[in-house]
Amino acid sequence: MKRIGLLLGILLVSVLSAAAQSIPLLDKAAGHRVTFDYSYGYTSGGKTYDNVASGKMTVQGSAYLLKGDGLEVYSDGDVRWTLDRSGKEAVIESVDSEDVMTNPAAIVAGYKSFDKSLKVNGSGADYLDISLTLENGQVSRFRLTGIRYAPEGALSDFRFSRSSLGSDWVVTDLR
Repeated sequence: MKRIGLLLGILLVSVLSAAAQSIPLLDKAAGHRVTFDYSYGYTSGGKTYDNVASGKMTVQGSAYLLKGDGLEVYSDGDVRWTLDRSGKEAVIESVDSEDVMTNPAAIVAGYKSFDKSLKVNGSGADYLDISLTLENGQVSRFRLTGIRYAPEGALSDFRFSRSSLGSDWVVTDLR
């Protein structure tokens, strides 16, 4: 479960961050359900680590669904469920809508509010390649591919039902 904090934090910052520049692919997200594949890597201390994390993400307003590296995260914007199916663990948390490190949807909507630490390496009709320089000098790189826009759907798609888990699951409710 510890992996999810790093994965979400990095993905959120990358998707939402972008040095007061306009990124048409993110600007178009408002009023849509956006789906994409992502991969994440970073450079630190002169070493580059490619494809540290990858998966699929769906974002709609403040809600999102993330599936990658053995984890699933469901959030309707108010409650976040983090599932590790192999470990049969689930964590339920309240969402702080202003916490960019744990709310990727907030990044999509508010990327222009970040400082000049973001660089767009490339973009096209359905992909975005971004590098983000963190305060510690680490450079995180996010590649979003297969970006698709659809009409908004039901928020229930971003909610998880506890009743679908077996009795052998460990569920930690931090709300």
